Amino acid sequence: MNTSNELMLWLNHNPYRDKAAAKDYSERILHQILFDACPESAPFHLKRTKNGKPFCDQALYFSYSHSRAVYLYGIDKRGPIGVDLESTEKKRDVMTLAQRFFHSDEVLQMKRLSDTERSDFFYRLWSRKEACCKLFGGVLWYYLSQSVLASQFIDNDTKKPVYLTDINCVAGYVGAVATVEPIKTLWINTLK
Repeated sequence: MNTSNELMLWLNHNPYRDKAAAKDYSERILHQILFDACPESAPFHLKRTKNGKPFCDQALYFSYSHSRAVYLYGIDKRGPIGVDLESTEKKRDVMTLAQRFFHSDEVLQMKRLSDTERSDFFYRLWSRKEACCKLFGGVLWYYLSQSVLASQFIDNDTKKPVYLTDINCVAGYVGAVATVEPIKTLWINTLK
């Protein structure tokens, strides 16, 4: 599946509107992706940390996210991974939110942009922060004030490097992947 610096993601449009049915469908997709990546370790029993980060006992790291009906899954055998996907169609007062939660360097950068660019940039930063949170299994509020302008930085708590890779190829969405190993090539499979 992966070479040392390649990562595969899976994108799926969930056909269910009912939350329970959508969750069940998504978990079946996740189990199939885990099985395909590591069939010798099946069955997979998913557990959660105290902050809700899903994991399994096998030597396999995964993360998933959804925004509206679009789901994104990532698996990495090299180390922890965090993925996030955000719809850019949500209309919000992004400048007020950024001034309240984001790092001052990020707010300054946002002020220099046009309204359209500012909204896209806000969601890009938000997605990076969510991916970092999912990488370490933390609490989002902690990561909101940390700057994610650089594509690589050292996490304050763990002192581990964090590598951020943006996802720009899904119309109406932005996404990010956070890993502890660099990614040279990111592959995205669309599941039918």
